[in-house]
Amino acid sequence: MSASLAVVEKSENLEPSKQPAAEVVVLKFGSSILRTPAEAPLVASAVYGHVRAGRKVVAVVSAFGGATDQMLGEARALGLAHSNELLPGYVALGEEKSAALVAIACDRIGLDACALSVRELGIVAEGEPEHSRPCGLRPDHLKQALDRHEVVVVPGFGAVRPDGRIALLGRGGSDLTAVFLAAELGLKTVRLVKDVDGLYDHDPNDRTAPALRYRRASWDVARKLGGALVQHDAIDLGESRGVEIEVAALDRADGTVIGKRSAPRTGAGPAAAEGGGRRLRRGGRRGPGAVAERSAL
Repeated sequence: MSASLAVVEKSENLEPSKQPAAEVVVLKFGSSILRTPAEAPLVASAVYGHVRAGRKVVAVVSAFGGATDQMLGEARALGLAHSNELLPGYVALGEEKSAALVAIACDRIGLDACALSVRELGIVAEGEPEHSRPCGLRPDHLKQALDRHEVVVVPGFGAVRPDGRIALLGRGGSDLTAVFLAAELGLKTVRLVKDVDGLYDHDPNDRTAPALRYRRASWDVARKLGGALVQHDAIDLGESRGVEIEVAALDRADGTVIGKRSAPRTGAGPAAAEGGGRRLRRGGRRGPGAVAERSAL
């Protein structure tokens, strides 16, 4: 037997080397980004950047702008005032529609994407039908989807109760969905993509003093200043599960990291000096809640 043949035979007996598992990121896109289906390609483009960098993406999406209020109004008009446990099943369809259309937009630009329904995702929640708390994740569905696809688009806000009915996670509940999934996947961070570039010390619309954006904000500071920017239940869960929450704008790499500590509060950073308040919600989100980061320092 020649030496070259021996080498070939030996190499055939070797097990193929295992590729290291791709990094997974959880991104959340709210209705301030997904105002209409026309914004779905913008989300797909943001997701593409992560996939190109070698990551797999779980994209948590809210319903399109105004859809949740409209669907809540319709369900309440037709349902019983004192007991409307079927309402969440209808309202959660708004997020499922967004997830399906974002997945289609991802597919169009060449990403291997799929969308899951609330039931397929399998977050289990307990509590009031319209304000439940996640308490578990049914095994394998999400991980199997991640094994098979580059991008898994999932609906925020909805979960499944132990009795099989759909529940909602409270207003702003898509933030909670994203933080919970990051925790269940063993991640240390989750990124909430907003129409603001972070958390400020006061409303950037107030021109009496420069608004300073936090680079890092403690859990307590985020609860105090976050207002409607980040759901308080999501902040509480992030703290209890050790998942830092990044808040950033769609087209910005930097943002505020909410975690154990805050950045020093002296001086103004570049984002503040350049006018971070420009990234307020279109139409003008008011109050300190719009002001959530201090990218300064």
